[in-house]
Amino acid sequence: MPFNYVSVSAVSDKYQLARINAIYQKEKFSFPLVIGYQVSNKSINQGVNNSRQPPFKKLGDLNKRTRDYGFITAIHYYTKDAQTILGDLEKIVNSGVHPMVSPLQLNTLPLQPNLLIEIKRMGFPIIFKVAVSNKQSPEGGYAIWKGENVQDVSNGEISPLISQVDERKSIIDYVMFDPSHGTNLELNLDEDSLAVKFGKGIVENKKLNHLGLVYAGGIKPTNVGALTKSLNFFFPERVSIDTESGVRTNDKLDLELVKNYLLEYSKVMKKTGMK
Repeated sequence: MPFNYVSVSAVSDKYQLARINAIYQKEKFSFPLVIGYQVSNKSINQGVNNSRQPPFKKLGDLNKRTRDYGFITAIHYYTKDAQTILGDLEKIVNSGVHPMVSPLQLNTLPLQPNLLIEIKRMGFPIIFKVAVSNKQSPEGGYAIWKGENVQDVSNGEISPLISQVDERKSIIDYVMFDPSHGTNLELNLDEDSLAVKFGKGIVENKKLNHLGLVYAGGIKPTNVGALTKSLNFFFPERVSIDTESGVRTNDKLDLELVKNYLLEYSKVMKKTGMK
């Protein structure tokens, strides 16, 4: 059964990682902390990286340090060509990342089950992003998340998203609802929102309720408490959360925001009696 976690994504160097560890130790947190590292076909093969990506040659060292600190490495992988995935994942493993203990988040449109089976055989726990985005906004994330098979977060349908999960239920470990795709679009967690209806569709389906739920989208220090409280109300002890843009200033990781994000999350978990 997947475990519940809180994640800080787009960490890019050992200094940031060390500072996060210092915060975690000083505040005596005990919840599982996942550190998300962004990699892409270009960063792996062309040495291209940005402020949200570590240089690929540093990934193995970052993974080792992450595990030494007691955190979990998650690989967030993006490509425009599905044919590159297996070869790129082999290079990730060869860099020193241990697939059995490193969840893989695929920031691509839902892959076909046969390809996911091959990824699973490599040992990676799979975080599967369903095809939902803010299609009406020019800031809706990568262009691929605006295609005809993608559901709009405001007026889309739940059934295609549940079908995507059902087709892959025996292969994946987590399902992720993230309409933001790095654009800081805040989650709508009203009871009739697509986000909540999707989660209910997972946990109330006996064929799917073994899967972990992950939510992302505009989660930041000022709203993580309220969002975590709402998610735990709807899905008690079933939810993980991830932040990326919400802890950045001028597109750089802001460690003060990371600290406040983790503190506010911890406060809610303590109030609800959860670790």
